[in-house]
Amino acid sequence: MNNKEELTGGRIGKIHKVEETVVRPSNKWTKNVHCFLQFLHEEGADFVPKPYGINEKEEEILSFMPGDVFHYPLPDKLLTDSMIVSSSKLLLKFHKFSERYVSRLTNDEQWMLSASYPIEVMCHGDFAPYNVTIVNNEAAGIIDFDTLHPGSKMWDISYAIYRWVPFDSHGNLKEQIRKTKLFLDTYGVDSESRNSLIGILIKRLKNLMNFMQSEASNGNKDFQLHIEEGHLQLYQTDIDYLRRNEEEITQGIKS
Repeated sequence: MNNKEELTGGRIGKIHKVEETVVRPSNKWTKNVHCFLQFLHEEGADFVPKPYGINEKEEEILSFMPGDVFHYPLPDKLLTDSMIVSSSKLLLKFHKFSERYVSRLTNDEQWMLSASYPIEVMCHGDFAPYNVTIVNNEAAGIIDFDTLHPGSKMWDISYAIYRWVPFDSHGNLKEQIRKTKLFLDTYGVDSESRNSLIGILIKRLKNLMNFMQSEASNGNKDFQLHIEEGHLQLYQTDIDYLRRNEEEITQGIKS
């Protein structure tokens, strides 16, 4: 292919930019993801990739989303209050579009991740800095929809907070609480949902750990590598941190 450029991320050597498209491995859920993305574009959502189908090599082709994408450790400019506000606004905008798709579900669709209940929106499933494009210091576009699945708003919000604050065991608790509240205030999360945030996040991280272990045991080399790199222990450490501080966090994020 002409002008083929490897894009860095979680799957080394498997994702490439070809002119103004992205070519990446397809999966059994890809066609369902493409139907969703096409729907969003028909509804006027220009902040997600446009799907162009699957080629003869069983790779999906999508439009390239301009902007910068950042991985951990995050640079200072992604740790600002303005970025918390920007990312929360983008997730809210995505949910307002994605909730329109729920009525179209047939329950015959295949997704990478299981549905979470109650089903209110289509969850991105991994709304993190490495899956969001930054343009002019604002969260502008969302990429990598492999983890798309039906679910609750808080299921997506809790994991987004975990990734954007970030809410891990190495951070300053008071600052994490303040930034979490800012994210929730910007999104417009009600008091009842705030009470459940940490419990939902812990469940979300447990589900992630179980999924990683299942995929690794079934021969998925990407997840085998993640486990070798210590990701499971990292998530367990963060779960323990959230449990120890659940009461203080919950009190601090109330509106």
